[in-house]
Amino acid sequence: MNTTLGDFGAGGRRSPAGDQLLNTKERAIDAATGEWQYQAHTSNTVGWHIPETPKTLLLKQKPSGWQLVRANKPIGSRDTLAEALDLAEQYMADRPEGRRR
Repeated sequence: MNTTLGDFGAGGRRSPAGDQLLNTKERAIDAATGEWQYQAHTSNTVGWHIPETPKTLLLKQKPSGWQLVRANKPIGSRDTLAEALDLAEQYMADRPEGRRR
């Protein structure tokens, strides 16, 4: 496995292999903000939802990195899972009740 210093918190970019060092479930639970709740994850998808509503948010691994998706529409993408989880957290913080802007 190739890693970079960024994988160990030393600054710089994280390597794609370094994403394996994350506890995805724990980080996804921590990312949930407002009414959003962690739903589930697989090796290539992380999902959140607002209970008793159809509101969902997915983070999907693509060949070019990770993409945040809502209602089948891309919201943004990042190179690494760590960066993508940060993007998802910011999205949920900006929309704690799940409303779209």
